[in-house]
Amino acid sequence: MDTSVSDLSIEPLGESKFVKPFSIVFTQDGKRRRWDCVEAHDSVSCVLYHTEKHAFLFVRQFRPSLWYYQTRGGEVGEELGVSNELCAGIMDKGLSPEKTIIEEVLEETGYEIEAVSKITSSYTALGFGANKQTIFYALIDESMRRTKGGGVDDEKIECIFVPESEIMDFIFDERRVKAPNLQFGILWFTQNILPTIQI
Repeated sequence: MDTSVSDLSIEPLGESKFVKPFSIVFTQDGKRRRWDCVEAHDSVSCVLYHTEKHAFLFVRQFRPSLWYYQTRGGEVGEELGVSNELCAGIMDKGLSPEKTIIEEVLEETGYEIEAVSKITSSYTALGFGANKQTIFYALIDESMRRTKGGGVDDEKIECIFVPESEIMDFIFDERRVKAPNLQFGILWFTQNILPTIQI
């Protein structure tokens, strides 16, 4: 993936529409404590399985925070900061989780789905953020394709298909950065849904 990123710098955080840092001061077991936190939007994500290609659809994109972590640790390579992810989005538009992920799927992948099915919800970043993420799944085929995808505004998203036959190698390949929700979602889907749609 050509990230075309240059002139990166680290700067103090000012006002942000995405995150809000703050501290919680409290007494526990008679001892005064302080806990630094970040308030962030809840989010949604979706396992997408293409029934004609017999493949899972993921998105790849450059994540500056990942780049920072990798370079700080001395990692090198052509794709620093590039992650493999479920199609996902933050809950910042006042829509339901279902409507939010349906909109994100169209924007990021170009596939128009009418409905999603919920897998589960969980809390992430418990040590400093504790926002909620809901994971869905949906089946897609080429009749649903409306655009080439790639995101909106200044997003630069690449769509990739991973064949069903290679999915276990993919989710456990540590060279390909991914989040636990992708691994969990795929494992759940392959156990609970995939056996019911085999052709």
